[in-house]
Amino acid sequence: MKWAFVAMDTEKEDTVGGLQKLRWLLALLRAQYWSYQNSHWKVKGGSFYGDHLMFQRLYENVQVQTDTLAEKMVGIFGIDAIDDEDLLGMFLYWNERWDSAVDCLHKRGLLSEDDIQNVIEDTYDTLKESGQMTLGMDDFLMAMASEHETNTYLLRQTLRGKTAMQDWTPLKKD
Repeated sequence: MKWAFVAMDTEKEDTVGGLQKLRWLLALLRAQYWSYQNSHWKVKGGSFYGDHLMFQRLYENVQVQTDTLAEKMVGIFGIDAIDDEDLLGMFLYWNERWDSAVDCLHKRGLLSEDDIQNVIEDTYDTLKESGQMTLGMDDFLMAMASEHETNTYLLRQTLRGKTAMQDWTPLKKD
């Protein structure tokens, strides 16, 4: 059997909220990039150099994920998928959430990692259930979740033995 190639409109309409979930994820990634890069500049103390390099690793990885997600969103939903006005408000939401919750750069990173795991899972489920999931997006979201588990490991290991870790409890998805 030969495959039939049919011309079709590749820009899908978002009737079930998958695009909106992807926008929240994109805004979270952009906020996380900003947060990690600022942490890279702000670290100090005896473990300065190791923390400086760790935060650099984190923000560089998040930057690649941000770019990839935005390109996938445009490819699936069209150029309006990355509307700047909507994303700015979402970006500010995440930054305000993390700023008001913790004053430690590492714990701020852990909170953002808890948030991203919850948003990835919610986005994945919505796209899958709605039939909006592509094979590439499925692969990307799964790989991104795995990479962020590594980020959590790095941040937790950095805090091991420090008093900052004693009062840390990860947030669970409601």
